[in-house]
Amino acid sequence: MKKALALGLLATLPLAVACGGAKAEARPGSRATVAVEGTTYAVSDVKFQYQPGAQGHFRIEGRDARHTDEDCVPGVRSGLTLSGDLPSGVNSPAELSDREVAFDFSGDGGNHSLCFVGAKGLLGVEKGTVTFGRVYGGAMAFTFSGDFTRYDGKGGKSESTVHASGSGTATIE
Repeated sequence: MKKALALGLLATLPLAVACGGAKAEARPGSRATVAVEGTTYAVSDVKFQYQPGAQGHFRIEGRDARHTDEDCVPGVRSGLTLSGDLPSGVNSPAELSDREVAFDFSGDGGNHSLCFVGAKGLLGVEKGTVTFGRVYGGAMAFTFSGDFTRYDGKGGKSESTVHASGSGTATIE
């Protein structure tokens, strides 16, 4: 019995040594919620991409969690896309912590800020900001709010703006 116990301990010793330096790290989910006119939309697969430098920019994007394979208007995938210029001197996501940065809408092709099935069109930001939170475990927290113009996907747009806001955690790429 003692011999079997000793052999069992010796057999597990290499595994314990091999894993001894490994630290379990919880990776936060890459998801967000968006509120538009009293309706809340869930967003999945949220990613944060950035390009530092003189023409530095960022992009946060994710998919409509309920309608991952559906277009919100013909030819435009449902979800969230917030993009803008990085502030001067920002070279890493950690340098964005606790900073508020404007995001914009180019209006090019399928580009949008917010677009969800059932939202009556895509929303392009007129004026909006995203506030970046802390970087942890390969992800970054964020909140945003702004006023948006609704486009119907057929060439028309609303006369009034729509307010929308949201928050989430994005995986840093």
